[in-house]
Amino acid sequence: MKEGMCARFTDAFKQHVVGEVETGRISQSEAGRRYGILGHSTILKWCRKYGKLPSHRNTRTGLKSMDEKEIELLRLQNENKALRQELEDARFKNVVLETLVDVAERELGIPIRKKYGAKRSVK
Repeated sequence: MKEGMCARFTDAFKQHVVGEVETGRISQSEAGRRYGILGHSTILKWCRKYGKLPSHRNTRTGLKSMDEKEIELLRLQNENKALRQELEDARFKNVVLETLVDVAERELGIPIRKKYGAKRSVK
């Protein structure tokens, strides 16, 4: 999944991630990997917005906290979206490469693809 296509996260989820980072349980990069958060500055921005540090605004009032099952579900949903995008990208790349081979075979007049099932010559 590309950075511009990131999933929408709830404020409660963002606050949970920020809490884990601020307490030192995980690093920002580990949080990104664990929860499928793309973009190298996404969590930093969340820390600035939701963090407890003096330079951060505190907007935690009135929001419910997420339990572990909700967090795991959201992490898996985001991972699923990222994997689906990677699969779509790989399929597109495969179509492009297949087309390239077709054009090269036609223009050069030589077979490029290996013929499966053909017997190998013995030397």
